[in-house]
Amino acid sequence: MTYAFIVFYRYHLMTPEEAGKAKEFWSEFAKGSWPEQLPIIGDYKYAWGSDWNGFLLIESEDPQSFFEFWPIFRDKTRWYIENTRTIVAIKRETKDWM
Repeated sequence: MTYAFIVFYRYHLMTPEEAGKAKEFWSEFAKGSWPEQLPIIGDYKYAWGSDWNGFLLIESEDPQSFFEFWPIFRDKTRWYIENTRTIVAIKRETKDWM
C-alpha cells in the first residue's frame, strides 16, 4: 500500500535576509537530511485559494517512517514555518475505479 502525505505549510513573516536563510536551509535539509523512504513527489510553492504558502506531496510504503520523522522535521523548521496541516491518504492500487 502506498500512503500519500500532503503537508500544507505557512511561513512566519520574515525579513529578506531571513527568507534567504530559510531558502538555503531548506535546500540543504531536503538534500542531506531527508529520509530516503519518504520521497518528496512534489514541492509546490503556492496553494491558491487557501491561506497556505505551499505544500509538499510525500509518498511512502511505510507510514510509520513519516510519523517518526515528523517531529524532527517540525523541530528543524519551526523557526520559519508558522504552521502546518497534513492530510494522509492511501493510493488506489488499480486504475479501474468503477
